[in-house]
Amino acid sequence: MEIHQRIRSYIQDNGMKFNYVAEKSGINTKRFYRLMNGESPISLEEYEKICTGLNVDPGYFFQEKFLVSKKLSVKSA
Repeated sequence: MEIHQRIRSYIQDNGMKFNYVAEKSGINTKRFYRLMNGESPISLEEYEKICTGLNVDPGYFFQEKFLVSKKLSVKSA
């Protein structure tokens, strides 16, 4: 899961609106929507602003629960 998907999921799971988070983060609303839709990469500065707006530690979105491991299945013949 990419970082914008993790943030987007967090926002939706917590019943927040994108425009509210954009305002709290100090990021232009149109820019914020582009970031959350994966249309633009999130800069480190923007990431820090978003985390501040969400009141979460910047390491939060890198926790193991967000990491998806792909297991290979091996079929025996």
